[in-house]
Amino acid sequence: MSGKSNVKNRMAYLDELVASIGYRSQLISRAQKPDSGILSTRKIGFAAGFLTAVVFVLLIPLAVWFMIGII
Repeated sequence: MSGKSNVKNRMAYLDELVASIGYRSQLISRAQKPDSGILSTRKIGFAAGFLTAVVFVLLIPLAVWFMIGII
């Protein structure tokens, strides 16, 4: 009887270990999804941000100056 009890204890430990590994792998995959999404769109995001900055810093002030006749 002692041998079967020992095997059951080991199996319980292995089940806990497998559950822990599964939980950790889910956490890692959840963390990787946003990172991969951000990395795949960084060029488009940089270009959009740069163009927005150009519009706000250069084009809008120039348009206003031409309208009021400063330049």
